Amino acid sequence: MNKSFLILLFFSLMVPLLHGQEVSLFDSDGEAVAYIDFDDEATIYLWKGTPVAFLEKDGSDICVFGFNGSFLGWYENGIIYDEAGYVVGAKESAVNMLTKLEGLKGLQELTPLRPLTPLTPLQPLLKNSWSNTSLLEFLYFGK
Repeated sequence: MNKSFLILLFFSLMVPLLHGQEVSLFDSDGEAVAYIDFDDEATIYLWKGTPVAFLEKDGSDICVFGFNGSFLGWYENGIIYDEAGYVVGAKESAVNMLTKLEGLKGLQELTPLRPLTPLTPLQPLLKNSWSNTSLLEFLYFGK
C-alpha cells in the first residue's frame, strides 16, 4: 500500500476520536456557533472555546442552564428551545436546513464550577419556528 494512503487513513480514523462526543449547534442561518461536549458533562461551548452553558436532566426534560445559574431553555431531539418554546439552535440533522461548513474550533477554556440550578418552569408547547433571539445571544444569557 501507498504510504501516503496509510497516513491519510490513519488521520481520517483519528479525527473523530479527537472530537469525542461533540455535537455542533447551528443557528437559524446555518452557522455553527456552539457545540455540546458530552465528554465534558454536556457542557456547551461557543465555537471559540468559551464555556457558557450545560445540559442537565430534570425529570423527563433535558434543560439548558447557564454557568451564571440561570435557566435558559430545553434540549430535545437535537434542538435547543427557548423559554417560549421557539427554536434557537439545532444539530445538523435535527432540522431541515442547509448548514455552512464548520470552521476550526478554538481551544476550550476552563469550565467554571456548576451552580445550583433553579426550579425549571413547565415546558411550553414546542414550536417548529425559529426564535427572534439568536443562538449566540441565547447562550450569552448564561455567561
